Amino acid sequence: MSNIIRLFFMSLLASSSAIVIGCSDADNTTPVTAEPTQSAATKQPSTPESPAIKKAKETEPLESDASSEPKITTQPKTQNTQSDRLPAIPKFKDFAAGPPRKQAFFDFMAPLIKRANAAILEDRERLKGLISSHSMEKNGQAWLKKQAKRYGVDNFNPSNQADLTALLTRIDAIPAALALAQGANESAWGTSRFARQANNYFGQWCFSKGCGLVPKRRNDGASHEVRAFDHPYQSIVSYIHNLNSHRTYEKLRQIRAQTRQKGQTPTGLEMTEGLVNYSERKHEYVKELQSMIRYNKLTQYN
Repeated sequence: MSNIIRLFFMSLLASSSAIVIGCSDADNTTPVTAEPTQSAATKQPSTPESPAIKKAKETEPLESDASSEPKITTQPKTQNTQSDRLPAIPKFKDFAAGPPRKQAFFDFMAPLIKRANAAILEDRERLKGLISSHSMEKNGQAWLKKQAKRYGVDNFNPSNQADLTALLTRIDAIPAALALAQGANESAWGTSRFARQANNYFGQWCFSKGCGLVPKRRNDGASHEVRAFDHPYQSIVSYIHNLNSHRTYEKLRQIRAQTRQKGQTPTGLEMTEGLVNYSERKHEYVKELQSMIRYNKLTQYN
């Protein structure tokens, strides 16, 4: 009788252990990172992305990924950002990774990019009007010189057609598809520390102590910080100005100008070829941006 009771309790103990182990295994089936999916407003592309690209687009980039020179920029004065009302900044981490977070990011950033581009295109139209005019007043010349200084056109002469063309090449919009792809890539869809704490969505640098956040992986002897902005809109304005003025992105501006000369509208896909030096990853970075533009069908925001 005692043997029967002993066997009964042993079998009961084994059954309980199996139940506990089963619960543990079930908990471990949850993936560490959710598989990235495209915007909820788009359909699945015919050619799926590689797992490496999918992971890169959903994970937070390393803070040390910022390149040494191209992103170092002097923040231009943002027009009307103090008086105009800017939208509240979403907490993107509160949105589920994948379509909900992506759509929230696009819905917030796209209007701000459009707004920043509109101000630049207004200046571009004024510039084109001055170029086509037969006579230029002093006010027009003063405005041109101010813009030339702001956009880095050295030794500018308002009477020199080549200088006017050089300025026209720089005062132009950045396709929303490109800005959205870079903003999402650099800020991990608005969830990175730099985006959350400094409203910096594009990895711009500054050198004055206290001007921003100190990167956790900053090299020994380096003094740069990641610039802090009052609002993401200012980060967008600074980013666009950087692409339009820094010598590192001359190829990007040439691609845009050549497309304009053909009577066509510049696209984000073709202009990515001018961003090889934006990241230490060089051509891999360019391919990743192109993949993000295609996968999320970002041209719909242009």
